[in-house]
Amino acid sequence: MLAAYNASQLRIESGKPPIKHGRFTSPHLIDRWDCITIDEKTISETIFRQVEAKVLARNISENIQATEFELLTATAFEIFTLENVDIGVIEVGMGGRLDSTNILGQTSEFDELEQNQQYRPKPLVTAISTIALDHQGFLGNTLLEIATQKAGIVKSGVPLVLAMNDEAVTQHIMQLASKAGVTQILHSKDTAGFDVTRASSTTDAGHARQQNGAMAFTITWLSLKRLNRLPAPPTTQAACGSSTLRNEIRTSSLSTLASTLRAVPQSVVWPGRLQDINMAPLTSYTPAALLDGAHNVESATVLANTVRDRARDRPVIWVLAASKGKDLTSMFELLLAGRSRDRVVATEFGAVDGMPWIMATQAEDVETAAANILPGESVVVEKDVDAALKEASRLAEETDALLVIAGSLYLVGDVLRLVRNAGGQIS
Repeated sequence: MLAAYNASQLRIESGKPPIKHGRFTSPHLIDRWDCITIDEKTISETIFRQVEAKVLARNISENIQATEFELLTATAFEIFTLENVDIGVIEVGMGGRLDSTNILGQTSEFDELEQNQQYRPKPLVTAISTIALDHQGFLGNTLLEIATQKAGIVKSGVPLVLAMNDEAVTQHIMQLASKAGVTQILHSKDTAGFDVTRASSTTDAGHARQQNGAMAFTITWLSLKRLNRLPAPPTTQAACGSSTLRNEIRTSSLSTLASTLRAVPQSVVWPGRLQDINMAPLTSYTPAALLDGAHNVESATVLANTVRDRARDRPVIWVLAASKGKDLTSMFELLLAGRSRDRVVATEFGAVDGMPWIMATQAEDVETAAANILPGESVVVEKDVDAALKEASRLAEETDALLVIAGSLYLVGDVLRLVRNAGGQIS
């Protein structure tokens, strides 16, 4: 959407320069530096390693004892600084309140001890998407407990954008935000141009795309406003509620830009999220396989409905792996229940570069969880991902089945890396 703004007639006619934007997400998929982009282009390995080396040196010289993710976050922020980005899109690593990305907007503990007080600017906007049970060992065992951790990113005076959530969760977040001094809260369901209660697709995938699009639009629009990149609204519409935002866009010259931004999600392809991938460089399976990083109940629900629509009467051959600690039973119930003709190849993703704390569930445990749902000899083990893909492709060819690879973003990374290294296209 920021790229679409840069290309828009409104931006060009304003005479203002394009917005330089960076993105920091986690985890990386193929290479450790592909989680950092500038203007939608992955930074070079050379730049990443040069900046990382400086961060690592400071960590040692000052005995900071930072974690791997804290070091990665510092590297990303330093690259954004060096590149002079106007807007950084920052995804929280886990939770929010105690995540290293939440250093944004925090005052330094050393402020009172220093003559030149450190100032960490607040974010332009904060946003909390749909909350699901995940990382319970760190964040809590209920949605409200997890929501408390997520709400830790809100900042006084900074607008908050909320996705559709359980009513109790929404009210809880709003109470915490109000207590923290947030005066502007917008809901994705109220955003102009997106009807997230009637998604364009009948599947949960369509619904998720609509809601994510609504959130992204609202976040982008508010950021552009706060950077004075949009004409000021009429004084009678100067308030900042969701309905006011809707009216502001409908009744002004901004409607063309709004329509352009709202159309962006329909053309976005996100690696590892319901991605069609050509497996021909690795196997003899010629139809596109479905690659998805579904790793919790919410994302598994979207994947299950997508698979149901695509497979129809055909069986599915699944390649499944998972991180340790995931609720395999709940995920696999969604993916496999009622699919008696399906087969599963259980596997394990490899070591994750820069994330030694990430461990794969043993393939035998994945096999056990799947075998509790599917009948007979429907599950086999191939610990090596490459071997698992070849075996699954063979089974899919024999049965004219849909090939689906899922269960972890780290499995997605392994698959994309294998395809790339074999000379295939990964996007």
